[in-house]
Amino acid sequence: MLNTALLCQHIPLGIALSGGSDSSALLTLAVDALGAENLRAVTVNHGLRDEAALEALAAKQLCAQLGVAHDTLDLHVAAGSGLQARARGARYDALCAWARESGVSALALGHTQNDVAETFMMRLARGSGVDGLAQMPARFEREGTLFLRPLLDATRSDLQSMLRGRGILWSTDPSNADPRFARVLARNAGPELAALGLTQERLSQSAKWMRAACEVLEHAADAWIARHAQGAHGDAVFDLAELRRCPEETAGRVLTRALCAISGKPYRPRYNALAEMMETYAGRTLHGCLIYRHKATLRITRELNAMTPGDTKRWVISGPLTANHTIAPLTEAGLSQVTDWRATALLPRRSLLASPAIWQGRSLVAAPLAAPDGTWSAAAPNPLHLAK
Repeated sequence: MLNTALLCQHIPLGIALSGGSDSSALLTLAVDALGAENLRAVTVNHGLRDEAALEALAAKQLCAQLGVAHDTLDLHVAAGSGLQARARGARYDALCAWARESGVSALALGHTQNDVAETFMMRLARGSGVDGLAQMPARFEREGTLFLRPLLDATRSDLQSMLRGRGILWSTDPSNADPRFARVLARNAGPELAALGLTQERLSQSAKWMRAACEVLEHAADAWIARHAQGAHGDAVFDLAELRRCPEETAGRVLTRALCAISGKPYRPRYNALAEMMETYAGRTLHGCLIYRHKATLRITRELNAMTPGDTKRWVISGPLTANHTIAPLTEAGLSQVTDWRATALLPRRSLLASPAIWQGRSLVAAPLAAPDGTWSAAAPNPLHLAK
């Protein structure tokens, strides 16, 4: 049931333990395969339900029973629209921070074949393409933390049978039976779908084929980028004529890769908005980025008005920084303080406005990309190599 080969090279290993059957089974099987001394579990308590604290305590007790070190992370997620999505984002942020502080090599998640089939149906209902229908990856990175899914071929019923056989109890989240949620509707439709031949196993197999197709399409995108695109001081730059000629799927894939990397957003832009932009490739903002034509190219850079303090994290600034300096976008105010920037700038004007600058109060100290002087430099990863 457990993909041990996926885990064995990641010691010490973190286990995301909600206390439900899937994660409890993951912990139990991981102890069998790797030994309790090589594991560390973490439970995130969002505080959204009265039972959450008791469930976190039960998870801690299971870890004590199995001899696994355990931490509980208490979060507060404000009520309001998009609660589930915001809670999920906060949970991943907390897990990444915990992984860095705990020194684990990777974090294992308890997603199962059931999750694969349910996600496939939910995304099929939304009209998703190949990427959306693909099986969730067995490994992925977020904020520098490696996440693993070693139970994608295991069924929830088999895992629960294993737990019962060992006398291990698990918690049940009542929201997993709430028909207001799309995943619950997909789960409840399982028996009717199975009667049509759309069994969980077949849906999961289709998702695997979609994952294989994604890998082929990603290789095609890599090959196209190598010939017709480049990273330039944090921007993504595309040969516009070649972009117009290439297959729509490839164009959308390479543009999406750049948009996600430059904006720092882990999710993809809405398909309709991306398709509308690709009809004309006219200048516009999308997904927190500015897209514009420059000579024979299409450039993607960060949208100045969408920037947050965290945007400077993708830049490595070198120079005589002091406690009195701050790093912030150049903006029009900064560019006006650069003498004859057109003769020295490494980027077009629209990209320069969002580029990093060093400030002391309202006075510009340095603008490494507008006026490079050998004292200060600013470097960013090639966005076309990120967010794959």
